[in-house]
Amino acid sequence: MEQQNMKPVQLNELRSIFDMLSLKGKVAFVTGAAGGIGRSTAAALAEAGADVALMDINQNESMLNEISSYITNKHGVRTITLTGDVSDEGSVQNLYNEIIKKFGTVDIIHSNAGIATPDDKVDMDIALWKRMLDINYTGMFIVAREGAKIMKAHKHGGSIILTASMSATVINRRPENAPYSIGYTTTKAATKQLAKVLAMEFLNDGIRVNSISPGYICSGMKDGASLENIQYKASCVPMKRFGTLNEIIGSVVYLASDLGSYHTGSDILIDGGYSVW
Repeated sequence: MEQQNMKPVQLNELRSIFDMLSLKGKVAFVTGAAGGIGRSTAAALAEAGADVALMDINQNESMLNEISSYITNKHGVRTITLTGDVSDEGSVQNLYNEIIKKFGTVDIIHSNAGIATPDDKVDMDIALWKRMLDINYTGMFIVAREGAKIMKAHKHGGSIILTASMSATVINRRPENAPYSIGYTTTKAATKQLAKVLAMEFLNDGIRVNSISPGYICSGMKDGASLENIQYKASCVPMKRFGTLNEIIGSVVYLASDLGSYHTGSDILIDGGYSVW
């Protein structure tokens, strides 16, 4: 390895943070893009200049197309919508083949698809347990691995960002006798560790892998929750509120951009201080 010049950068040699934040000329892939976090990060990556491939399940195709049109019209970038199954290796390979046909490569991956369910209890049916593992964990691995293959083959490196959760770090407080979402919590902890090991696996290929760990965010996953449930959760957060999607997108764009070029194998908690306690 060529010896690095260790001379400190002078102030007049610092790059513009706006130039470093730019993703112009890059191609981004976002899974779970019909959900709150996914559609928001897709729009943010597009605003930073990236062309974006948006992916979700077949049932969300109509919503996906609406989001894609909005992003293209607002930010003037190219977009493509894709549907498939992140837990199926062949499906993921087909998704990447379509991205290559449209954009030529992929530089940024936000692997965000995941599921949560009120049936996530310690006595859940094993079929549900396996489904959560397949989507929330195995899907993360497949999307990252297959995307990294393209980055390595095209010899340009890239940034892979996995959506974990504050539940990967702590066990969320619950009212008495309420279940602790054992499947979701376990798969998100595995996702956080997956980002670390993939960061080491792909280190010499110029591919950075990190995770983000949102706390309680006003997004699609909270739809249908009772007011009592929301108020209880907010009371457990030091900031006494849920986070917003505006407070998620910055971390993803940072990790995707040159501003995050020395950032790999780590997790960014975005939880209003929840994990401090």
